[in-house]
Amino acid sequence: MRPGILFGLTGGYCAGKNTVAAIMEGLGWTCIDVDRLGHAAIELERGRILARFGPGVLGSDGRIDRKALAAIVFSDSQALADQEAIVHPLAIRLLDERIAAAREAAAKAGREALVCVNAALLYLAPQAALCDAVLVVRAPLLLRLRRAKQRDGLDSRAVLRRIWKQRGLWSRRRAGGRPAVALWNDGSGDALKRAVERALTRARRAADLHPLSGASMPGS
Repeated sequence: MRPGILFGLTGGYCAGKNTVAAIMEGLGWTCIDVDRLGHAAIELERGRILARFGPGVLGSDGRIDRKALAAIVFSDSQALADQEAIVHPLAIRLLDERIAAAREAAAKAGREALVCVNAALLYLAPQAALCDAVLVVRAPLLLRLRRAKQRDGLDSRAVLRRIWKQRGLWSRRRAGGRPAVALWNDGSGDALKRAVERALTRARRAADLHPLSGASMPGS
């Protein structure tokens, strides 16, 4: 018997997966933001980050300036690989801990554990293979461009470069073999909430049709 449900949640840059995660939390899900775990890992690995990228990525507050770091790694594939090699192993350990804690809290409360791993780079994490199903958030390109300009202040070329950098993730999804359910996000409000509810229903059905065989979950 599986220890509740573990779904993955992913999507391209500025597709709106964090908005979807907020809706899922309102529906009783515990959504673990792997980007935030990555931010924590960057600070915990501060010494190695500075040794690799230099003092130019250090902010005036003494913390790593993530925007300065992102400007480097998204323009240099080797720099991106080096950052991931430093940060990802710790972020993965932190994710295991958060999944186990969410399941423990649900068990103590006597309810089903509904846990979601919210990660743009979901398919780079070993936990992707342990998800019962994956929700993939998609959005029109022009809408993603507008969101990126408003949120991150990037020009169109920089946004398209980030989107292009993520293109290899979808081949990893096909290799992973877990059921994937597309969720189209072209707005917000009640329409998006209904779309999320429908996607969750489809994902549960897909998980039941393609159960995990012999995979051990964190905390199980």
